Amino acid sequence: MGGNEDSKERLARLVIERVRAEGGTEPRLDTEAFAVRYDGNSILHLDALFQDTFADEASGTSELAREAHVAHFVSTTMSSMDWPVDWNHALPRLRPVLKPSTYTLGSPSALLLSRRVFPLIDELVVVDMPAHRTVVSLATTEKWGIDPATVFAAARSNLAALTQHADPTKGRAVQRLVDDRPHDTRYFTSWLLDPGWLASHRGRFGCPPVAFAPDVDTIVVVPSDDPALLGEHFRRAEERYVHTSRALSPQAYTVDENDTVVTFDQIHPEDVGGARARCIHITGEYAAQGSWLTRQYELDGIRSEVGKVTVKATPFGPRTVTIWADNTDATMPLTDLVAFCQEGAHPFFVQFADVEALTGLTPVGDLDPARFRVRAWPPSTVMDQLRARAVPVE
Repeated sequence: MGGNEDSKERLARLVIERVRAEGGTEPRLDTEAFAVRYDGNSILHLDALFQDTFADEASGTSELAREAHVAHFVSTTMSSMDWPVDWNHALPRLRPVLKPSTYTLGSPSALLLSRRVFPLIDELVVVDMPAHRTVVSLATTEKWGIDPATVFAAARSNLAALTQHADPTKGRAVQRLVDDRPHDTRYFTSWLLDPGWLASHRGRFGCPPVAFAPDVDTIVVVPSDDPALLGEHFRRAEERYVHTSRALSPQAYTVDENDTVVTFDQIHPEDVGGARARCIHITGEYAAQGSWLTRQYELDGIRSEVGKVTVKATPFGPRTVTIWADNTDATMPLTDLVAFCQEGAHPFFVQFADVEALTGLTPVGDLDPARFRVRAWPPSTVMDQLRARAVPVE
């Protein structure tokens, strides 16, 4: 196809270029069938596409528009052809991914295959295809005839082939890994699920490693024995988490004595950076859930204020707080502290565990993270007990 190519040759060239971009191998034009063959036996017939793009060149369709049409056609067609028809075809394509706990909001609980692996972080499984990734549903596992545990195990086994343990020659240098190639992802944030990967940095740091994954594409690993460096990365993680549309977690992750990956605040509960990150994480997930729940209440005609979470500095470190106002129907989040507020009176704060024990709060449905429906303050005798449990926050 040289400089004087005709319309059909131009179309074939565009398709071949796009097939290569989508990861197809050895694309070539079959002139007799007017089709592009690739990956051995795969084929894209071009007659209908030609009618849509080049048949009426007098229509004024721009070359850019034609290229966009071709790109969409190739991407969607290859993706549909690549979907595994059975378990054996799916098996090598399975990968685990980390998502916020609110990722499946609005989906039936049985729709997607997921499980909790870290606080407010779920593990899902995707089928990795050339043009995109598709999340595995429970219905798909049933069609395959495979139980969920086997699917998760297979995805993690495939992940192990991608992860690269720490290079001891890198010394104490900070490691930053970013998935910035949409069709060649390395699933960097999922590496936290590979046993031993994070712990492998212990040797080169000479101390436990700490990882940050503020968005689904980025993971940063730093040593834990440099307070200034840790503080800086806590700030960066919070900034990224709050302002990206692909947020994952503002928290830090480290390893315990068994090299199991845990949140930093579990090992260092007194650390202000870790405590604040935990609070910001809770606030973010409840904000996402709150937006969704507000819309649901409006559709269902439910009159209940969807409670918010704030972060408050206290003598015992940053803590999450929600408000329980008198004579207000509210759906409260689960926070460290509950602020009891009444017009004309100074608010007082009580630990949520005490509030739950004294008032008998019960969760609403299967909301995750949990919420509790309240309609007014408890009786005066219970309020007296709550005031007696009030904690100083200034």
